[in-house]
Amino acid sequence: MILISLIPFIAIGLFLLALVFRKRAVGALGWMFFAVYCSSEVVYYFTKGEYFEASAALVFLVFTLLLAALMLKPTPEASDKGDEELFFTITKISLITAVFYFPFAEIPYLETLLIYITTNITATVLNLFNVGVYMVYPSSIYTTNSSFHEVYKPIKIILDCTAIQSMVLFIGLVFGVNAPLRRKLKAFVVSVPTIYVLNIVRNVFVAAAYFECWFGSPLESFYIAHGVIAKIFVMISLIAVAYAVFVILPEALDLIESFFRVILRKRHV
Repeated sequence: MILISLIPFIAIGLFLLALVFRKRAVGALGWMFFAVYCSSEVVYYFTKGEYFEASAALVFLVFTLLLAALMLKPTPEASDKGDEELFFTITKISLITAVFYFPFAEIPYLETLLIYITTNITATVLNLFNVGVYMVYPSSIYTTNSSFHEVYKPIKIILDCTAIQSMVLFIGLVFGVNAPLRRKLKAFVVSVPTIYVLNIVRNVFVAAAYFECWFGSPLESFYIAHGVIAKIFVMISLIAVAYAVFVILPEALDLIESFFRVILRKRHV
């Protein structure tokens, strides 16, 4: 398990070396290390029965393997410079994303700190809306209705409930593309803080539905709120945030279009 935790940091080091020395093979090796980590995540989520998360990890696994293959494969001389710049830009985005994500994902103190902050804010907002709750350090939220917990468990905030994955993805995208700093900062403001606030709204909604039995029994309410409504809310929210970022930073959209053009071209070569 310790070895798996070290793999992302090895990949980060390889990405940094690839960008400094402009070595595609080193970057490809970094993507291979990420592929190993993603494989462990796929197995972990499937074992826990969390198929949505497992599917997301599987998609990223395919992406990492594809990037490794593309960076190792020679490109035609006419398009080599443009392709190389594209691959290094994607690697830079991934480096920034990984630097902000894996310390929280793999260092227990930082993970606990982020979870505690999110739990505290969620409990505070619930009380502001007269849903009587109290928190127990670092991640549990209990209702003040003591008889409730004779049968049902408290809400437990985990790392996935902090929206860290979505936030770091936009941090990497915003600061990894080539664009003026002013527009980058504007795109950051409309994405990362917005995602965190919307995530608090999501947490509050799920907890309130669970404790106050909005959709039937507490367990039924939790399933409907967390497994159905919240997932739809998150999907719509991320699409809206991505659209706003693409409007402010069309360079990000150009990067995605260029990546798909390279893939399609490779398939016909």
